[in-house]
Amino acid sequence: MPVFLDNPYNPNPISKLLVPFLLGFAVFYKVNTCFEWGIVFLLSVLFYKNGLKKEALKNILFFGALCLIVPNVDVVRSMNAILMMVFMLFAVFRMFYLPFSAGSFFVKTSDVGSVISSMDKIRLPRAVSIPIAVMFRFFPSFREESRNIKLAMRIRGITFKNPISYIEYVMVPLLVISANISDDIAKAAETKCIENPIKKTRYISVRLKIVDLVYVLLMLIMIIGGIVW
Repeated sequence: MPVFLDNPYNPNPISKLLVPFLLGFAVFYKVNTCFEWGIVFLLSVLFYKNGLKKEALKNILFFGALCLIVPNVDVVRSMNAILMMVFMLFAVFRMFYLPFSAGSFFVKTSDVGSVISSMDKIRLPRAVSIPIAVMFRFFPSFREESRNIKLAMRIRGITFKNPISYIEYVMVPLLVISANISDDIAKAAETKCIENPIKKTRYISVRLKIVDLVYVLLMLIMIIGGIVW
């Protein structure tokens, strides 16, 4: 059974896709740290409830490390030029971590069928829904192939300690495999008549749940509250 239908704590894919966009707009404003932690804890709770316990813990620890390194952007601006260049990079990571974490939750807790059904439900144009569906097919295959290539190179004694050999024997095959995977996915989509304008009958039926309202509403409250505070 698809993960979307099996877990009452798994929001609709559209709700999960909306939250990273909202957090992306919040990047342009200064959000209070307490509200940032509220967003991180909410995402960690949802990770945990969806069976991703390691991701829930890593989410909190990684953001905590970023807060320790860069407690405030104003502190970084008061440093000398060299230190400011180094710490500003961590500041940028912290700024974009919240939308990245929400996007990671979307990708790791959604399946292709529920995503496409949700987009059909809101009549999203095919120019948007088809690339997103292809993206969901591409990244799991790419991750598996990259893991196999790195394992094979590690067995042969090629590691990142020798960057030239690593780039030659790992990065080049990854580029070739990426092109092959994208071609295979495109052919499979064409075989299944993905561009057929006739209305399709979906096996997976999606609906809004209470968790969708709670998830989006709490995110809006914490984003607006963090900006206004």
